[in-house]
Amino acid sequence: MNWVALLTNKYVIQGAAALLVILVAWAYGAWQYHSGYGDAEHDRAVADLVAYRHESERLALISDELEARIAALRDVQPKIIERYNRVVVEKPLPADCRLDPERLRIITRAIEAANSGQSGKPLPKD
Repeated sequence: MNWVALLTNKYVIQGAAALLVILVAWAYGAWQYHSGYGDAEHDRAVADLVAYRHESERLALISDELEARIAALRDVQPKIIERYNRVVVEKPLPADCRLDPERLRIITRAIEAANSGQSGKPLPKD
């Protein structure tokens, strides 16, 4: 078979051109796919960083609020102890004072409520 005749045949040239167009289209599609995949990965990474920044800011606000509450509790605790000591000194209980079981239960509930941070609930009137 004559190679020169085969290479100059219009059908062979058209077939080779069609194959070349298909290969170029496939390469272009693969390049576009990888480009789009890279862009999607970049967008996802940016979105993750933005979400991380928002969560960090939220945690910083919570931390500041918690520190303010702790500072307020530090300020209040000595005052409560001072008030208690002042009442003990100013109005001491008689030496023969005995608490009945009901009064002791009421005092215990009040202490538990104070320790659990339920300061919004009123103390018993007894």
